[in-house]
Amino acid sequence: MSYSGGHSASVLCVDVHQASCQVVSGGEDGRLCLWAPEGQLLTSYTQDDSECTSAVFSHNNPHIVYAAFGEEVHMLDLNRSKDPVFVFKSNQDEVNQLVLDSKDKFLAAGDDSGEVKVYGLQDRKVFKSLRHKHTNICSTVSFRPGRPWELLSGGLDCRLVHWDFSKPKCLHQFNTQQLFATPGESPHMINPPFVHHIATSPSGAIVACALENGQLPILDASNKKMEPKYALFAHRLGVSQVQFANEDILISAGNDSTVVKWDLSKAELFDPGCHQASGDLQNIASSAEEEKYISITSLCQLKTLQRSCKINWMAIYSTDTALKLFIADQTTDISVITL
Repeated sequence: MSYSGGHSASVLCVDVHQASCQVVSGGEDGRLCLWAPEGQLLTSYTQDDSECTSAVFSHNNPHIVYAAFGEEVHMLDLNRSKDPVFVFKSNQDEVNQLVLDSKDKFLAAGDDSGEVKVYGLQDRKVFKSLRHKHTNICSTVSFRPGRPWELLSGGLDCRLVHWDFSKPKCLHQFNTQQLFATPGESPHMINPPFVHHIATSPSGAIVACALENGQLPILDASNKKMEPKYALFAHRLGVSQVQFANEDILISAGNDSTVVKWDLSKAELFDPGCHQASGDLQNIASSAEEEKYISITSLCQLKTLQRSCKINWMAIYSTDTALKLFIADQTTDISVITL
């Protein structure tokens, strides 16, 4: 199934509202589209001479959407008016990702300058500016579930930064060049581990990162201080997206046009005394640590789907009986896959 007829250029972002199952998408054509669950185009909004790089639904109101157009963030009521309800104009460079906290109190926007603006949605003003930690583009932001003042950001400086945005201050940071070695003669050894996307499990206990070198680092976030646990290796090129369907099921997608479904609970089955991986991955392990991560990869990898082109964004609609994946890629359509 696909949603078509809304965009005239590549779809860059997609989100799905968990209550209404409506879908919103943004594209290179500067168009924001709202779709019915069955795939009909309900309405659209266009910002000339700009791309729509990120779009998210309000958790509480399926008619309210926040969308990034260049340096601006538009708050839209797609049921009422073609004009924005409000425009946030404090970001100094192009916004790459928007994210809402669980209570719709704060909106975070990471941009090309390396800054994260945290907007308070009650007064529609900048609550805090997070700066001086990223030395390059801030590509991704994520609020930390269960810890209302904490936020994660990642960028093309190979940094993952853990913030207390109420103060604001950096609680901890990781250099992804130092987290995990890339095995042996892997074809993506030479690619820097830029952080393209961050996902946090519903409880906040696990953090997954999508890196340009094809790695998926998994961090234990069950305590105040996050700790690296292991890395997964399944993508031949950069990983563009990671999304949790529930506490254990993780979906990753990448520039290799591949979607991978993971069950992270199976990492606990790793036995240091057994060679649990097979094939090419096992052959390129050059240390006990690499062998461990390759074995965990084999244990956790449930399913691999090959797509026709690289994936820009994805969103998950999850119920007790269904798991649907909405994929935005280099085409003008949104693909829908049942996993």
